[in-house]
Amino acid sequence: MLMDLLIGVPVLLGSLCFLAASVAMNRAGDAISRINVLSVATGLGMMLFIVAAFVHELRSGFRWTTLVMALVAWGATVVVTSVASITLARAVYRADIVLDPRTGYDDLSGED
Repeated sequence: MLMDLLIGVPVLLGSLCFLAASVAMNRAGDAISRINVLSVATGLGMMLFIVAAFVHELRSGFRWTTLVMALVAWGATVVVTSVASITLARAVYRADIVLDPRTGYDDLSGED
């Protein structure tokens, strides 16, 4: 019962991260804001899924290789989601998109 909770709660929270991000992406006014929302959801949601997968593997007993794989996956998730969101945001910005008026400021434009 406890293991089921330790697996189910992170999976549900990760799923809620993706659901909240999809709702927020539909409400975002421009592509830059959508990418910002997406990067948070993928980072946090995927980390919660990795925790749930690690706990699921603990049912068959603790193995150091499983812990190392989970830690590598966690670190890779941080790196990949950060680099991917920056790359996507730069590509969208270079496509000369129109920013939503609600977007606070534009640091990349160089205009003061």
